Amino acid sequence: MPYTKVAAHGLIKKDNKFLVTHRSSINDYMPNIWDIPGGTIEFGEKAIDALNREIKEETGLTVDVGNFIFCYDFLSNPERYQFQMVYECEYKNGDVKLDPQEHDDFKWVTLDELESLPKIAFLDELFKFLKNHR
Repeated sequence: MPYTKVAAHGLIKKDNKFLVTHRSSINDYMPNIWDIPGGTIEFGEKAIDALNREIKEETGLTVDVGNFIFCYDFLSNPERYQFQMVYECEYKNGDVKLDPQEHDDFKWVTLDELESLPKIAFLDELFKFLKNHR
């Protein structure tokens, strides 16, 4: 039966760089590429609450969630339609701590540095949007 999946992601900024995380080789979805923190919004959960939860789970960081900036939607398989919502986030505190089952590396990068990294599809579209609108 077809279904829709909605996810919230944070473009976390610190010192004019953005946090990207590398999906581990054992990750069951899109391994070995770069992504930004975030994940699925659970049924009945507010998007910003889900985003704060996912960022804390994936990185250990605390952030200030800012404006909604981008939405990417696509059919990930014949039965699954996905929405990826992205919010600007400002780093508040914490040290990045990754779960090796999900992510095995992280970097703080500029938009130009991100361009050369192999990344999840919605990041390509997000950074094209950002370069044209900033």
